[in-house]
Amino acid sequence: MKPRTLVTHTARWRDHCSDALIFAALGFISAFFPAQADPHPAAWLPLGYAIHLLFKRGPRAIPSVIAGSVLAALALSTRSAAEASSITLAFHVAATVSAALLTWWGFTRVYPGQSPFDRYTAYLWLVGTLTMACFVAALGLSVDTSGLNSALLLQNWSIGFLGSITLLPALMTLRKRVFLQDCRQRGGELTIWSACLLFMAVLLWHDPLQTIFLLLPLMIWAATRFGFATALGAIGAAGLTGLATALQGLPAGTNATDHLLIQALIAVMLISAYYVRVLLRDREDIENQLEELVALRTRDLQHANDELRDEVLVRLKTEKSLSLSSRRYQELFEAASSPFVVIDPNFYIHQWNGAAEALFGHSRDEAIGLNFVEAFLPAEQRDELSWKVVKLLNSGLQQDSIETEVRGSDHSCHHILWNLTRMSSDDPEQARLIMVGQDISEIRRNQSQLHYLAHFDVLTNTANRRLFEDRCKQAITSALRHGYYCALICLDVDHFKRINDTLGHDAGDQLLQTIASRLQDCVREEDTVARLGGDEFAVLLTQVSGAEGAEKVARSILHALGQPLELVGGDLVVTSSIGITLAPEDGRTYEQLLKNADMAMYRAKSSGRNTLQFFSEDMNSEMQRQTTLERELREGIALGQLDLYYQPLVSAATGSVRDMEALLRWHHPQNGVLTPADFLDVAEHTGQLQALAEWVCFNACLQARAMQAMSGHSISVRINLSSRQYYNPKLVGQLKRALKETRLDPALLLIEIDEGTLGAPGAEAKNTLAELKALGVKLVLDKFGSGLVSLWHLRELPFDQVKIDQKLLQLAAVDESAATMVHTLINLAQQLALTVSATGIETAAQEEFMRAAGCHLLQGHRFSPAIASTQLADLFDRLAEGYPLVAEHSDAL
Repeated sequence: MKPRTLVTHTARWRDHCSDALIFAALGFISAFFPAQADPHPAAWLPLGYAIHLLFKRGPRAIPSVIAGSVLAALALSTRSAAEASSITLAFHVAATVSAALLTWWGFTRVYPGQSPFDRYTAYLWLVGTLTMACFVAALGLSVDTSGLNSALLLQNWSIGFLGSITLLPALMTLRKRVFLQDCRQRGGELTIWSACLLFMAVLLWHDPLQTIFLLLPLMIWAATRFGFATALGAIGAAGLTGLATALQGLPAGTNATDHLLIQALIAVMLISAYYVRVLLRDREDIENQLEELVALRTRDLQHANDELRDEVLVRLKTEKSLSLSSRRYQELFEAASSPFVVIDPNFYIHQWNGAAEALFGHSRDEAIGLNFVEAFLPAEQRDELSWKVVKLLNSGLQQDSIETEVRGSDHSCHHILWNLTRMSSDDPEQARLIMVGQDISEIRRNQSQLHYLAHFDVLTNTANRRLFEDRCKQAITSALRHGYYCALICLDVDHFKRINDTLGHDAGDQLLQTIASRLQDCVREEDTVARLGGDEFAVLLTQVSGAEGAEKVARSILHALGQPLELVGGDLVVTSSIGITLAPEDGRTYEQLLKNADMAMYRAKSSGRNTLQFFSEDMNSEMQRQTTLERELREGIALGQLDLYYQPLVSAATGSVRDMEALLRWHHPQNGVLTPADFLDVAEHTGQLQALAEWVCFNACLQARAMQAMSGHSISVRINLSSRQYYNPKLVGQLKRALKETRLDPALLLIEIDEGTLGAPGAEAKNTLAELKALGVKLVLDKFGSGLVSLWHLRELPFDQVKIDQKLLQLAAVDESAATMVHTLINLAQQLALTVSATGIETAAQEEFMRAAGCHLLQGHRFSPAIASTQLADLFDRLAEGYPLVAEHSDAL
């Protein structure tokens, strides 16, 4: 238990114990109030204390009231044998508790949270509830064997009522500090009053019935002279003293009626005296409130006088500064950098500052009296301003704003935001409106520029993707509503990246601008040309006559784009691939149409480029197949279905294995082993090429380490780079990381780069090759002889080897000129100190031809097909055992 809780519980038990002792004491004292031969007390004091506890603590006092009532009844039983039975005790306890609870409950229902002695109405309600509560409690004590005893009922009622009315007021109001203060102020009078009370007690002792009325003057004396709490205590003391002495002074044999008469008289005197004191208390409170009200009003009046004096001074100062303020206002009005114009309800100008003169080019004398709307606003904006002015002057609004265009003194157009404010006036004829202008021309220009940037491509001045999407959606909705066709055309420039890298970015930008211009020339004004990104353009044709009209425009575009171009890097002829789809025939949403046109464009590319292709449903099937392949490829990468196959390159001089070319294979669960030709395009278009490239680089380097141990001598590993891998800016970092993590000697890694990928090498290609060479790897020019790389460029580029184009080797077997070309290429490569390799050797004749031509390394099915990485150990074991690496032994391998 917490210390604070323990202290609280201790204090409560202490209060309960002290209350029980007080109850017992009051019960014992009450036993000394009977008449000479009456066993019943004249006043039951514990009831007054019980009511006091309930008013003080509320329901928390109920346990103390019950326990105290029991102790008080036990104390009474020690005095009177008639009260000693358990049934009588129980009735006493029940009567005490019920009377106390009824009095407290009856009063607090009407006056919650209020003392019974604060107002005379509350006091009277207390007397009433106490009377009824004592009567209800007395009923239980007034029933004998013959039924309800009315005399006993009155006696029991008076006992409870007197016990409460004599003790309760003093308990609820009297405090030690207040009593001591009254003693200091009226000590002498209290002493005299006490002496009179003792004298009165003596008189009552000798003749109670004749002298009982003398108590009333004493009570009235106390009520009118002493403080409130002291007076209530003195009245109660007088009542108790009179009751005790009067009943004891009655002669023996006095009947019960005299007893009741004395009790009733004392009760009436007590009620009256208390009532007088409460009335006086009310009057004192009213007088105090009146005095406070008078003081408050006096202060308010003084404050009002002070305010009036201050207001007079302020008004004098205001009048003094009014003329100064007017002059300052005029100066500010004239010096303001914004144009200020004051007009009347008929739009005539009444005031015109210097900024307005500078804006409109009219002096004040020229402007005043002119109709502002007619003189300075465009005709299309006059009605709106007129309506705003009328609304402000007639509706009660204070402010409004409007934006207008005005022609400045420099004949340029200005966007002005006018803040309109109605000037206060009691006379409608004198109503004025002040217009404060703000030149927002620069803001509008910036907004227009931002709108342009948000909806148009800056380079080509065509619509961007966002604007194109909005216009397509509008066109589709209109086509569905009115029953005509609209067409969406997607196109891009064939080999644009090669052109961009060869001629430079400036030439590439000029090419895109020229293409955009030619596209605009091929379509109508209501059609839309957009650049979707890179070299990809789209055209929206609204209200076309079906496929014939769309095809006519598309062929016009093909013809226009095929015309020679004059660029900064030289003349150029470009081709393009076009995909066409129609709405609503092929689709009813922008996303669906764009996807359809995109598929048709890629079909055109795969069909040989520089052509057009309409969307058809079989493209959807192809797209679904590619989508499935894309998903399966992702799963294949995650599930480890990829593998590297290796095809050896043998030395033409010794027949030993010198290199191993890494070839990617995919072990498809349903379709078996797939080559890159089956899935590389999908990987490129879906962004998985990067993941494949990283996997190939890492695993090729890792397995190259293992080959050194298997073979017993240095074996180089070759990997091929596609065009997207080669132009990937992360390529060098990717290779560097793979070499570092696998700890492979870079000299054992050869990078094969297709001559078609390299194109006509520019500065960017040279930088990439230099970065690769800096890693320590060797570079191989694949498909050497296709004609795209000149011998001069080959001399400058850091290649270590060249690989003869397989097609050229196949031609050499049947074409003497092709054979001569092979000899020439090998001789040139040897002159440049380049190692020469050849692939695709399948026959002994081809092998003999290449050996005779001076080729250094040979590769093909003549020696070995590509084998899985898991078979490398067997391959090197058989080679170590002396088996020759020729086609006849491939099955054994």
